[in-house]
Amino acid sequence: MSFTVVFLLVLSGVVVGFINTLSAGGTTISIALYLALGLDAQSANAVNRIGVLFQNGFGTGLFIKQGLLKIKEILALGLPIMLGALVGALTAVKLSQQVFSVCMGIVLLIMIVFLFLEKKISPKSERQLTLKRYIIFFPLFLFTGFYGGFVQTGTGFLLIVALCVCMGFDMLKTTAYKLAIMFLYTLVAVVVFLARGGVSVDFWLYGLWHSVGMMLGTYLAKRYALHRGATFIRWVVIFVIILTALNLLGFLDFNKIFQKIV
Repeated sequence: MSFTVVFLLVLSGVVVGFINTLSAGGTTISIALYLALGLDAQSANAVNRIGVLFQNGFGTGLFIKQGLLKIKEILALGLPIMLGALVGALTAVKLSQQVFSVCMGIVLLIMIVFLFLEKKISPKSERQLTLKRYIIFFPLFLFTGFYGGFVQTGTGFLLIVALCVCMGFDMLKTTAYKLAIMFLYTLVAVVVFLARGGVSVDFWLYGLWHSVGMMLGTYLAKRYALHRGATFIRWVVIFVIILTALNLLGFLDFNKIFQKIV
């Protein structure tokens, strides 16, 4: 693995971690880079989980120190998402490479809707997680988990919607719970992809180097983030989504472009 590749993995990881902590969708950058490095869509989908796992685990630790997380609520909300993630990940590994690439490309384009939907969500007063509320929103969290297990990218948008609507959390608390829940369900997905095999050890190392940058990006976002940069970040993510979807659908070839650059 060359120094250039390591540098790109870490640097892009900082950007991804920063975006994912404040909002979601940053892992479209991760997917784009992995595809450019020569990974197929299935491998990119699997390796992408390593950075997500470390970033969200690191971020969760930071918020636990602030006392913003309640373990019982995290486990209650996380259970249906973990179940959904298990089914989603098992579905992803059973699809053929060509079918999965098309599915992933279409999903990424649909994700643009959530970018604009998130902007319009305003949390109400915080609510208690009653049994009635839990039953009502169980299917939403189950679907969120399935989506996250299947493709990961953009799951943060669904979680933001679910946590704001279901629990009425403000954005700081929503961010904290989003990171904790994503850590739990990503752990499930990682186990599924590791058990499936078929991904080169070198590719998993890409994920580890990328996660170094993502953890740094999470730290920077938590400490120095300015909300006035949210609009710019949103348009950057939309641009990356469109390019990545075009690559997955066969209209672009990131690998050839990357080889010309390096």
